[in-house]
Amino acid sequence: MSHNGKSGVRHATDMVTPYAVTAKDNAVQYAHRAGTYLAPRARLAAAEARARYAEQVVPRVALAKAAAGPAKDQAAARSAAALAALRGDISPGEIARAVRKRERRMRAGRAVRRVGLLTLVAGGTFAVWRWWSSQTNPDWLMEPSPATEIAPGESAASADRKDSRAVPEHESEQSTAG
Repeated sequence: MSHNGKSGVRHATDMVTPYAVTAKDNAVQYAHRAGTYLAPRARLAAAEARARYAEQVVPRVALAKAAAGPAKDQAAARSAAALAALRGDISPGEIARAVRKRERRMRAGRAVRRVGLLTLVAGGTFAVWRWWSSQTNPDWLMEPSPATEIAPGESAASADRKDSRAVPEHESEQSTAG
């Protein structure tokens, strides 16, 4: 580079340097002001984002993972069965038998669940009926049977004989039974 070119660059550098220093100082000052102004708002926004993440995203991700587990296992089992069928290890008859067995087990499971549910409902209904019956007819409200009156000069055995004569059905039952 020539001497004139170097001096031109130096002159330009000398002219621009104060502006660059001022711009740098202003940028630092503005950045500091922006940081002090925006820091509380940024912290608040970050806390709100964390809370929303915890409220909305985490449960949905957990549900998706839980739903994916059985689907993954079923896909693996189906692909293994398809590969075995393609290789010829399993005949179509065996596949049909396995399908029928699975359907039969599903029907039996549904039947057991239905019977169990009906049993629970019937037991609950019986318990409610017993409770309601005891509420409407408590033992302390029941009238006691009338007492047998015995005349002053009689014994209990003679009173029993009088009662048996007064009730003709009682005699007929005794004669047929004896």
